[in-house]
Amino acid sequence: MLFTATGAMAAVSNEAPDIQRIVSISPVPGSCQVEPATMVYLDSQGVRHTVNYQVMGTCQGGV
Repeated sequence: MLFTATGAMAAVSNEAPDIQRIVSISPVPGSCQVEPATMVYLDSQGVRHTVNYQVMGTCQGGV
């Protein structure tokens, strides 16, 4: 799994991410496709981060 963070590239590693509070997460789409999604969070220093990633839709509606 690969996450692209604003201003940097972050690959999965052995370190846990420093997520203090999640500000927002894109809803999972109802499509049957892989769609872009975004998570915004604050780290323990109060710095805001945005992570863009791909998520598989829930396939509601059969389309």
